[in-house]
Amino acid sequence: MPPGDGREGRPDRRRSFLSRLLTKRDAPARGAAPADAIPEEFEQRAPEPAPAPEAAPRRDRVRERLREPRHVRAIPTSAEHKIASAVDLFNGSEHRRTIAGVARSLGAPTVSVRPAEDGLSLVNVVASWELCWYRYEVDLSEEVPTVRLSAQGYELDELPAEERSPNAVSDERGSLSLSA
Repeated sequence: MPPGDGREGRPDRRRSFLSRLLTKRDAPARGAAPADAIPEEFEQRAPEPAPAPEAAPRRDRVRERLREPRHVRAIPTSAEHKIASAVDLFNGSEHRRTIAGVARSLGAPTVSVRPAEDGLSLVNVVASWELCWYRYEVDLSEEVPTVRLSAQGYELDELPAEERSPNAVSDERGSLSLSA
């Protein structure tokens, strides 16, 4: 190559484009990327995390809550409805068998069904005889209302006066019904 023709600085100009690329990849120059480096435009980058969602305005949160399915159990508000519901639940429970069994030995019980003073959704069912008494608690607020034995005793004096005054009756199967 004659000097001054402009080719001195580019001795690989005559080679094919592919061979020039391979040469550059195989023999990195000073300050060049390592041979196994992938050009930046071909690198796969991990997706950047999405920015944290801003807190939804209060109105949107309220709307979302309203769209969620709700399971609401209505609790009777009047004393008569609470008593009627408690009698129905008691008649569907296994506790009526206890009342029927004791009644076979001691006769018909005195039955009192009254809303509890300390709980808005509780109803007390008391069956009493001269020799013993049973107090059942019906909780109307639970998803599946329950009847459970809350107390029992052997002296009628242990009961308050209102629980000794009857407002319901029991049949031979232990089922309760409100007296007229």
